[in-house]
Amino acid sequence: MARSAALDANVANAAAVEAEQTPFTRAGFNPQDLLQTMQGKSERTAQGDMVLVQQQVKPTEAPQEMTPAQKLMNETITAAQKELADRKLKNGTLGEADFQEILPKHFPKMKEAITVADTAAAAGRKTAADEYLRVKPDLEQFAVDFPKAVERFGKASDVVPEADSQKVGGLLTELTDEKTADARKAEIRKDLSKYPDLAESAEAFTKLSKDAETKFSKLYQGVTDMQTGLAEGLAFRGFYAQCLNQSSFDTAEIERVNKEGEAVAQLYIRAMQAPQTLFMPPEDLQPKKPLPPLQRA
Repeated sequence: MARSAALDANVANAAAVEAEQTPFTRAGFNPQDLLQTMQGKSERTAQGDMVLVQQQVKPTEAPQEMTPAQKLMNETITAAQKELADRKLKNGTLGEADFQEILPKHFPKMKEAITVADTAAAAGRKTAADEYLRVKPDLEQFAVDFPKAVERFGKASDVVPEADSQKVGGLLTELTDEKTADARKAEIRKDLSKYPDLAESAEAFTKLSKDAETKFSKLYQGVTDMQTGLAEGLAFRGFYAQCLNQSSFDTAEIERVNKEGEAVAQLYIRAMQAPQTLFMPPEDLQPKKPLPPLQRA
């Protein structure tokens, strides 16, 4: 896969909003684990070392609708497995010749799934790059305001005794929940008044995070689509290469796929990286201990 300086710049710019998950960013700024993780499973389906790798794409949390690339690859794998199973049922075993005959029939669909994933990644990258330029001033201001909010909230929370941390965290979660009634919020602020600025700094921190999540939602989505497409393209190439190694003597194709995989892996690494200091205050200004467990309800 060809690369360019502009491409690398776009990936870096889009990835800049994907700060590493920390107790500070989990409060609402980062996307909520939107990236589909690629998990591979192996199943021995024949004698000796002959292995058919099942590439399964699973979400990290609740089941989500498969992407077009995932759906196409899963359908292709299912069709290949059925054909192999039917051959094994007929002959009682599977040999090298069976893999060499059956798997190549499904290579065009495997390559199509790779192309669909690559196309989605490119579209996500373009969306992220365009949106980054549009919201850049707001993002730059957020990069200034967010560390200050973290520092302020951190200083206020540092005085909370360890024994009260869980209780205080629960009150802060309730306080920053939009569904909490104003009267109840007033009670909570009063309960927390013995910790100077804690309630106010928590509310300011949460509002800043939620506003950013709304303002940068399209940017988030572009980054997510880019990351998901790259992850799928990388995983599908790995599966296709496994099938090539099991059934084909096309060394040129194997080499091509492996080189593409190396290039996509580098793009994926870039897409997942982010300057950890971008949204964080200097180390000496960070909270001395973990923040109370402030979470969205």
